[in-house]
Amino acid sequence: MSRTETVSLPRRGASAEQLRAVYEVMRILADDDRDRGTPPTSTIVCAACRRDRPAPGAVDYDGVRLCNGCATDYEVLRMAAVVDDVAGFLGRAPAPTAG
Repeated sequence: MSRTETVSLPRRGASAEQLRAVYEVMRILADDDRDRGTPPTSTIVCAACRRDRPAPGAVDYDGVRLCNGCATDYEVLRMAAVVDDVAGFLGRAPAPTAG
């Protein structure tokens, strides 16, 4: 998705400011990892998208490792009360891919 595209999610109580805060925190996590010396070329296998993704910014949820992008999606969906926990997030159908 390009930066100019928008995603319409149910906000069930999440304000635009709260959503901006989630995106900012996730960016800070990646920056902090890089500042702490996590090599920018190191990768993890994301439990959600199942791809090799950059390790900086990845989040561990009780042993479930999500890349920064999937962790951001999870936090937004959790805030919107679409999913209750990471298991529910992983159980959602994958988004359709172009191609």
